[in-house]
Amino acid sequence: MSTSAAEATKLASRHLRGTLAEELVEDTTDFSADSQLLLKFHGVYQQDDRDQRRVRTQAKQGLAYSCMVRASVPGGVLTAEQYLVADTLADKVADGSLRITTRQGLQYHGVLKSDLRHLIATLNEELVSTLAACGDVVRNVTCCPAHLPGRSQASLLAAAKGLAVTFRPDTGAYYEVWIDGEQAVTVSAAPVTQPADAPAGVEPLYGDTYLPRKFKIGFAWPGDNCIDVFTHDAGIVPIERHGEAGYVVLVGGGLGQSHAREDDTYPRLATPLAWVPEADLSDVVRAVVLVQRDHGNRDDRARARLKYTIDTIGESAFRSLVEARLGRPLIDPVELPPFTDSQDHLGWWLDADGRWVLGVQVPSGRVRDTDDVRLRTALRTVIDRWLPEVRFTARQDVLLCGFAAEDRVEVERVLSSHNVPMADALSGVHRHAIACPALPTCGQALGEAERVLPQVADGLHGMLVQRGLGGIALRVNMTGCPNGCARPYTAEVGIVGRTKSTYDLYLGGSVGGERLAQRVAVGLKLGDLPGALDPIVARYGAERLDGESFGDYCHRVGETELATLVPAPPPRRGKAAVDEAD
Repeated sequence: MSTSAAEATKLASRHLRGTLAEELVEDTTDFSADSQLLLKFHGVYQQDDRDQRRVRTQAKQGLAYSCMVRASVPGGVLTAEQYLVADTLADKVADGSLRITTRQGLQYHGVLKSDLRHLIATLNEELVSTLAACGDVVRNVTCCPAHLPGRSQASLLAAAKGLAVTFRPDTGAYYEVWIDGEQAVTVSAAPVTQPADAPAGVEPLYGDTYLPRKFKIGFAWPGDNCIDVFTHDAGIVPIERHGEAGYVVLVGGGLGQSHAREDDTYPRLATPLAWVPEADLSDVVRAVVLVQRDHGNRDDRARARLKYTIDTIGESAFRSLVEARLGRPLIDPVELPPFTDSQDHLGWWLDADGRWVLGVQVPSGRVRDTDDVRLRTALRTVIDRWLPEVRFTARQDVLLCGFAAEDRVEVERVLSSHNVPMADALSGVHRHAIACPALPTCGQALGEAERVLPQVADGLHGMLVQRGLGGIALRVNMTGCPNGCARPYTAEVGIVGRTKSTYDLYLGGSVGGERLAQRVAVGLKLGDLPGALDPIVARYGAERLDGESFGDYCHRVGETELATLVPAPPPRRGKAAVDEAD
């Protein structure tokens, strides 16, 4: 059986070493093609400023290369001290901003090749790793960050961190390349440092070629799907069975697809596999990962995710393979209660310990100062003064945890003085809208997303106000390509880049994330989106049932009827690869 070029590169890499160390000291601004693939396992993507491409090409100059560096933060939890170090690095080696990801990680943009080692080594000194933040391995493990009364948050977070440790690649390459062989980070086993010309050694979990593609794990609380648990390769929900603590494990979620291959690439929601006692969780998830390692598609990266493995061999056959790897039968899953919400956890609320938590919205996860809103300075000021624990959400916002009641007025004063709005001051569109970075740095982007989301949100909010619906909460997720980093396919309104200037429109995802949206229009111009939605919103206002969300209404009406209300050009197919989405 033939394998892809990526598989050959991984096999020859000596467990992620390749020629990274040699290329780091070269007087160049970019890495070789093979090194670019290996860099992803180390948490680094090589990119270039696409806004400058034409001018630099005309001037016969090389591309404006830089890197995006992603740090894994299991469960999204940082100490105040860790956050402050991360914030300082944004000015020293990046573009002056931090970006919270939809997987509760942290990204730096605009990092030059010459600054990579300093950035990664400094993060590791603060016990924050970039290892396995990207690449064909288990990615950052997400977990609902809200320590609400009635929830055993500590046990859920401990389980998430435990799986993060279990699935870290066991290679000394990371420490050799970035930290001179010395390990500070405690979330992985101690590396066995080997010389650069050492043989490959043994990777006990992943093997010499790692996984066919990335693998995502997330923990959600019953009823609160703030992490979008059904979009994960392995989604985990704590629930008792006959009085015994355990988890329902869902498998096969994933959102990436390709415009050029709409016949065989598609978003899929995870489906229940088993109920698992607490003590068996790691073993069962490990068995799922190993089945994917051994049976996933290594010839076609567009169909290499777990969702395609399950759909190819069938759910029953997949379950049998997991049981064979586990060495015992699985217990049938128990029914989960409905996910009625995907809370954003914004605003003030009391945690289970009686301390106050403040959720602050971070538009599209970008922590930066602008002329209008000095968000980065405000957060740094609050965190430096009160030293709250910092938690990132899967909607790219930040929770500041551990305030006393008497702190609240002064904390709000600091935010207000920097023009940072409280959550209840935001419209229902602006509060819930998220977007991926897209242009100018993402190599997969077909069109804009983050940079135009404010304009899109303004237009949609204005349309709702005109219809007398300005107070409704409308969840809008926008991406610059079909990879689905900002999860548009589970949103009430999903906007997906098709070309540099056109977008596909998806409607009808559920607030609780249990249903996929359906495409109702192809190739809309950005400025046409409010007008395209207006007749549907008008009908929603007139026909909605008591308490019915916009997504539920669209699902009830159906994609066929909705599509008749949205004038759209005929579909245009173009080459669009499914590659590394967040």
